[in-house]
Amino acid sequence: MTMMIVVCIKLGLWQWHKAEQKQAMANAMLRGESQTEVLDIQRMQEPGYITQMHMHTVELTGRYLPEHSFFLDNQVENAQAGFHVLTPFLLHDHQTVLLVDRGWVPGYADHQQLPVVTTSTGEQTAKGLFWQQKKTGFRLDQAGQDWLPVQQVIDFDYLRKQWHYPMPAALLKLDPAVPQDGFVRHWALPAGQVEKNLSYAYQWFGFAFASLLIGSYQMLGKRE
Repeated sequence: MTMMIVVCIKLGLWQWHKAEQKQAMANAMLRGESQTEVLDIQRMQEPGYITQMHMHTVELTGRYLPEHSFFLDNQVENAQAGFHVLTPFLLHDHQTVLLVDRGWVPGYADHQQLPVVTTSTGEQTAKGLFWQQKKTGFRLDQAGQDWLPVQQVIDFDYLRKQWHYPMPAALLKLDPAVPQDGFVRHWALPAGQVEKNLSYAYQWFGFAFASLLIGSYQMLGKRE
């Protein structure tokens, strides 16, 4: 019983610290004080490294591949419908690609008409929030062989087949302070991320407390 209580407390503290880390990252994002790190390209295909770098501010060098840009549909900004512009960024090893979310652009009343965006093609340094994409989401269309300039979800399996580059299931949310090649960017920690870890922590602490009560009750029963 003692071992169970100790394990529950440790798991509760682990979730509590995760909540503190996420809250600290969110506060740093709001203040623009996030510490910038350089991505290790050699580890980009390691799932553990991608998880480790999730929500960190990173800097990388390479160039955009504008011919492979696409518009992510059904994105809303201030109650106006539009798109997010996503463009692959070829890193300086010339072998690895990281998808960059360059921000939001408004759509047209005629949904067949697409916005016109410009992209610089020279080598540059991009900075932003590294984001591990854990879910593809449900897509209404079928991912075929043809390239789609407008897509409903970020489907990395489909993108890898189109681009033929190694690419992690992650993207860079371009820093709002970067003026070049960016659009409207209001990044924020998704609602409920901190609260989710706190709820897990409370559950583990609750299990520890319940185990303590059960153990105490059993000890009293034996004495009687």
